[in-house]
Amino acid sequence: MLLCTNLCFKRLDQFSAGKIGHEINNNDVSDAWDTRVKVDETLASASAAKVLAAHAAGKTHRDEEIMPPVSAAPTKNSRQQALQRLAIQKEPLPSSVSSTPQTANPIYPKLPEISDQPRSAVPMASAPPHGGDRDQTRFARLRRLFSNGKSSGKNSPPVDVDLEKLREDCWMGIPHKLRPQAWRLLSGYLPTNAERREVTLQCKRDEYWHYVEQYFHSRFDDQNADTFRQINIDIPRMCPLIPLFQQKMVQEMFERILYIWAIRHPASGYVQGINDLVTPFFVVFLSEFIPQDVEVGSFDVSQLPLEQCQLIEADSFWCVSSLLDSIQDNYTFAQPGIQRKVLQLRHLMSRVDRPLHKHLESNGIEYLQFAFRWMNNLLMREIPLRATIRLWDTYLSEPDGFMQFHNYVCAAFLRTWSKQLQAEKDFQGVMILLQNLPTQSWGDREICELTADAFSLQSVFDGARRHLSAQAASP
Repeated sequence: MLLCTNLCFKRLDQFSAGKIGHEINNNDVSDAWDTRVKVDETLASASAAKVLAAHAAGKTHRDEEIMPPVSAAPTKNSRQQALQRLAIQKEPLPSSVSSTPQTANPIYPKLPEISDQPRSAVPMASAPPHGGDRDQTRFARLRRLFSNGKSSGKNSPPVDVDLEKLREDCWMGIPHKLRPQAWRLLSGYLPTNAERREVTLQCKRDEYWHYVEQYFHSRFDDQNADTFRQINIDIPRMCPLIPLFQQKMVQEMFERILYIWAIRHPASGYVQGINDLVTPFFVVFLSEFIPQDVEVGSFDVSQLPLEQCQLIEADSFWCVSSLLDSIQDNYTFAQPGIQRKVLQLRHLMSRVDRPLHKHLESNGIEYLQFAFRWMNNLLMREIPLRATIRLWDTYLSEPDGFMQFHNYVCAAFLRTWSKQLQAEKDFQGVMILLQNLPTQSWGDREICELTADAFSLQSVFDGARRHLSAQAASP
């Protein structure tokens, strides 16, 4: 398996230096958004090419270290279910998992010659340290950061966290055991100052339960009944193939989280799709209290002490609140944030994969018909939950991960399937494939490649945007 190394390590090295968006020559990117100028495909894919040209060692250990033990139960008749979802596209159900094995086609049909390139062909000047060694080095840094001397039997105090360095070490994936602590910091839920951390954590948890006591009884009032009714409708639909989310106790926890969030955010209130965004946080914080080798997706939450369940619920509430604060215009009236992002995706695809863009338009496919869900649910209904959690490691490590980087991920995701989509010759064929993309086996490798391609696109187009802004501001 090819692991993401060169580009991702280069990307991490640029955090502290503040070079993101500036590492490409301005002459190369100044016209990237100008539709009259053809985008240099070599430039756009050069960074991703370096990633795919890296080594093939360390797959099993890396997957066990990073990927959370949560998966869906298999189902059959995926094509029939895709047709059913297409028929009710106004509010499609979560995409199902097919028992069909994943094909051996390369994840990026545009770069097959690079994805198959042997490691010996990588120029020595651009080859980073061995990927497995580099992973273990950053894993060790994260363990030291969060251990506080416990592993050695010492009582050393917690240390202040350099947020930029933490983002560097987490961008390519976080070890499963350390993910809860890392996500709290990356979400802004916990302060980086060590002295304030425990006090803040306790205060925020108490504050959440104060909100529950203050507001939850109002869920049946006339002015709130419709909101709570919609929450009750949506929660059973959430990850229907994962037994964890069908447990009554878990659904009651989600009712409180979603209702309290809606009451505290009257500008948007509860909107369908927000329920999905709680699930990654819930799984991550639940994993903190169960053995690492236990399948989280089928764990019986009632086995946990009530106090631990309350901590999971409060932490999930605050972290999803932080996420939603960054994309709130996705959920205000008429959802302008989503409308804008879908238009941006359409324009971006017209520049980076014009044949696919023209194929979609010639078959009457509107981007809003499939990309609305990608923006509303942050691709959660397109890829498995375990892959979503890995993807969010990267999103949380980006300053504007959910707001801006997600758009480039969607573009990379769409052009991943360019060859297959162009092979479909009518509206129904294209839409069925888009509604049922074969991602059931996706894991760390695919997310590494996806984020690498997204980063290469962001480097070109965000660099162009900054360059043109600087030109406009100059006298």
